[in-house]
Amino acid sequence: MRALKTINFSCLFITVILLSSCSYSLRDNSIELFNKDLIVLSDNSDLNLELIEQLKTKNNKIYRTEDIGRKKSLKIKVKDHAFNRYSAAIGAGARTTQVRLEYRITYEIIDTNLISIKNTFKSINYLSFNQSDLLAMQREEQILMRNFVNDAIKNMEFRLALIANEN
Repeated sequence: MRALKTINFSCLFITVILLSSCSYSLRDNSIELFNKDLIVLSDNSDLNLELIEQLKTKNNKIYRTEDIGRKKSLKIKVKDHAFNRYSAAIGAGARTTQVRLEYRITYEIIDTNLISIKNTFKSINYLSFNQSDLLAMQREEQILMRNFVNDAIKNMEFRLALIANEN
């Protein structure tokens, strides 16, 4: 019985050593939208400008028009970009106690090989509503909006990595 425990412990120990020595880890970020020339075709809404700003923080060069000389650039066409608020829960006295925030972006990415990727990314979050902390709630909404846009960029990176792995 003792020998069986020793063998099991040894196998577990060897497995842990092998996995840690080969530097195995899950991917936490992607380089698909890092340090690239991007053509972003969209209107000048606040959400699209936030998307452009976050893409710039990844050391990308952003162009807003499609020129003939930039054929090797990655194109991102934002077709629909929305951030909506809804009353999610009503408490005593018909007062709103919770707000549902919905984010949606519909986009098309055309890579340098002219492969088109169309996708719609949606995300929902709930926020507690307190009439006395209205300014704090507005600030929290701005932070959530940035998080939604960051998640949309991660979704774009995932789609690009998926296409790159298929080729």
